[in-house]
Amino acid sequence: MSSHCDENIYLLGRDEAETERLNKQHRFLVAVSGGELIHPSIPKAKITAVADIGTGTGVWLADLANRLPNASSIYFHGFDVSDAQFPPENTITQATGQKIPLSVQDALKPYAPEHQGRYDLVHIRLLTAGLRQGDYASVLNNARDLLKPEGWIQWEEVDHTTFCTNKIPENPVITKMRNTTIDAMLTLGLWPFAPQRVYDEISAARFQNVRRETYTTVGKEHLHETASKWVANVMRAMVPPSMVVNGQARNDQEAKVKVEVLIREFERHCEDALPLVNFGVTVAQRSG
Repeated sequence: MSSHCDENIYLLGRDEAETERLNKQHRFLVAVSGGELIHPSIPKAKITAVADIGTGTGVWLADLANRLPNASSIYFHGFDVSDAQFPPENTITQATGQKIPLSVQDALKPYAPEHQGRYDLVHIRLLTAGLRQGDYASVLNNARDLLKPEGWIQWEEVDHTTFCTNKIPENPVITKMRNTTIDAMLTLGLWPFAPQRVYDEISAARFQNVRRETYTTVGKEHLHETASKWVANVMRAMVPPSMVVNGQARNDQEAKVKVEVLIREFERHCEDALPLVNFGVTVAQRSG
């Protein structure tokens, strides 16, 4: 998911396969975080309006609207820099008939006046693939303007440096793919160490009750197969364009062929090794 306007630095695709991956990714990350969509420190009963930045397919919003008991009285709205993965008519239609609008919006630019100060909760997830290092503060400032006084922000990111397994020594294939992605992100001005950056930015801004939570697959052997598939799909999505950026492949097709060889080795390695995925969540409340 991305809410950045510069498609030249966005490492992921926007095709049907990527849409399917994003929806599966949502279910996996919810499982890693213990089934929660909203952090327990955020009072759900007081929520009357929710904004989702970098909404992608809108899957998080749709899931949340299905779970909250008072969803019919809550206003939901999703924002993304591209509508390529939005449902038809840029609207999520719930089984109840409730419609959730999705809008094209660059997170680096101010939101329309009708959205400012409207929301009790602003949710952001996985902007690392399209957000430059210096842009985190701009995204945060614009997101803050969406919040009511004492409204909450929840920003979730995966640390791309921590893709590894619980098996030592580490398989060189994993090291190669992780380093390839990190090097490409740094070359493009992106920041692969996102969870800490998000926490630092929010801590330095006008927020209170700042809290950081790290969810992990450690100790969750029931996620072994799902985690292996998720990491493999992330590698399929991010490593080929990273190889092109780094000059390790002439084009995306050549890179995909190379990466499939590496992923097959990764999958063999994971037959008796658990991928260790760390999912960082920072929540905070707007001051005054």
